[in-house]
Amino acid sequence: MTHVTAKLRILATTDLHMNLLGFDYAFDAPHSKNGLAGLSTMVADARADAQSQGRLTVLLDNGDFLQGTALADWQSTSGDASKHPIISAFNTMGYDAIGLGNHDLDYGTDYLAEVVEHLDASVVSTNLSAGAVAGVHPYALLETDIQTSQGTAPLTIGILSALPQETAIWNASQLPKSARIQPPLASLATAAKKLRKEGAELIIALAHMGIIPSETQTITGDSGAAALAQLPDIDVVIAGHTHQRYPLAPITGTSPVTASPLVMPGNSASDLGVIDLDLVRMPNKGWHIGKHTSALWPNTGNVIPDPAIIDQSTQAHQATRAYLAEPVAEIGYDLHSYFGMVHPASTLALAARSKAIEVRKGLAGSGYDHLPILATATTRTVGEKSGPTNYIHIPQGPVLRRHLANFAPATNRICALQITGSMLHNWLEHSARVYNQLSPDMPDQQLRDERSPSFIFDTIYGLDYVIDPSRSVGDRIRSLMHAGTVVTPDQQFIIATNQFRAAGGGGYTDLNLPAPLFQSDLTPVQAIVQALQSDDLTEWMTIKSWQLNCGGTFKAVFESSPIAARYFSEIDALCPEILGQTETGFDRIQITL
Repeated sequence: MTHVTAKLRILATTDLHMNLLGFDYAFDAPHSKNGLAGLSTMVADARADAQSQGRLTVLLDNGDFLQGTALADWQSTSGDASKHPIISAFNTMGYDAIGLGNHDLDYGTDYLAEVVEHLDASVVSTNLSAGAVAGVHPYALLETDIQTSQGTAPLTIGILSALPQETAIWNASQLPKSARIQPPLASLATAAKKLRKEGAELIIALAHMGIIPSETQTITGDSGAAALAQLPDIDVVIAGHTHQRYPLAPITGTSPVTASPLVMPGNSASDLGVIDLDLVRMPNKGWHIGKHTSALWPNTGNVIPDPAIIDQSTQAHQATRAYLAEPVAEIGYDLHSYFGMVHPASTLALAARSKAIEVRKGLAGSGYDHLPILATATTRTVGEKSGPTNYIHIPQGPVLRRHLANFAPATNRICALQITGSMLHNWLEHSARVYNQLSPDMPDQQLRDERSPSFIFDTIYGLDYVIDPSRSVGDRIRSLMHAGTVVTPDQQFIIATNQFRAAGGGGYTDLNLPAPLFQSDLTPVQAIVQALQSDDLTEWMTIKSWQLNCGGTFKAVFESSPIAARYFSEIDALCPEILGQTETGFDRIQITL
């Protein structure tokens, strides 16, 4: 029986977060990666390579392209949407379809609709209710011709896209009240069947969701892509959202995650996802996938960035740099995040102050202003996979706007909740799971549990408490106090936090938090500027709200920037000692708890 064969290459990006040029706006300096300009060069190379093999190529993006850098923030308020550099880049690179991520909604649906209007590619969101964003469609059909073993033949590719269902909560203030986000699995299963009936011979799911379940993460947002890959009508999955890289090495055929071809191309233009499909068509039957290979092509510093993307981005890039060079305040001390996982960092104190000040203003005269106001600060920018320069460090003197660029990578608005002492305790217990369970007499044990990202770790200001990493997860918070007295389970508080955390983001869904009493119109950075210019709650800048204490002599190791040693006096109670340096340039620092 004669069968027809053909070859297809799918190129994919995800979670670009407006990293166009490989530039660190907080430090006003280039970094080692080349952003989307580098990926553009790689796409051109991948297309040429595919053409030499007789492969058709399609280029797709899996969302979170519009927000994530200071350039994105500047463009959203000061730039012309029709000249948006990400539009120019996508159109220049020739994307075929683009899915939405949750952060693409952060600047509001009107702004997103303006951007979508000028994109050449179809923009798709299958489980977002129709009409929620003008110009966004539930699916797309790409009709093209493909070279086969018996000549040219038509090929219809269906494109679906899924947002995490939690987006309805995270972005409630940006979405129209009538908007709904349906469960991704059911929504895409139904849509895929419909696409088959409309002639789709191959269906690709742009799943803005992770693939690896974790007890610290939500189900649909962070591990739903693997489930989508099991749907019988879904042929290929592009995953994202959790900023992971998959596969770490090329995979041909069935992978440990799924039998279907799947890639997750990192974040911030770190990788190009490449899926090669060998298609087979039997007589009187449609195309099906034979052999398939999935791989990531890293966007290294050796890649030459595309001059066209650089030229298109230069005006907005330079305007952003000029804006970020403006001073907003003056401080008489250094702010840094070098010890954010072992000691209440001054950067966290400032972030918490900014929330508390804004919530106090927002609740004035509301009937809730008699309750104590607490505030969360989420630990971010503490090295991790981004390397030893990924810390906040603001020297005493003028504070420039660029110094604040890494305080809040997402535009999660400040909000206020009324919670109990019991909820507070559970909140802190979940937060404290970022530590390994420590044992005595093991001096080289790692303090951090690397399976838990730093962004689940909250400091709550306005309280005093002890974290004991020698205890098991869920039993680590001791001596929880407010104003010198023990916090009781039914005691009432106002807690200032952000939308993401209030919605249960970071695995906090089990807390069953109440609806917010107040939500600010300020961005996080605007609130921080307000705090820097205020004398309110300045005592929080020196209060140490928590401490690590195992009730004995326990030693553990954490990693930080080599610059951290200048500030060892701040953690002298932990007896810090440098043991050496990692291959990636972090200092290995031993502490005693």
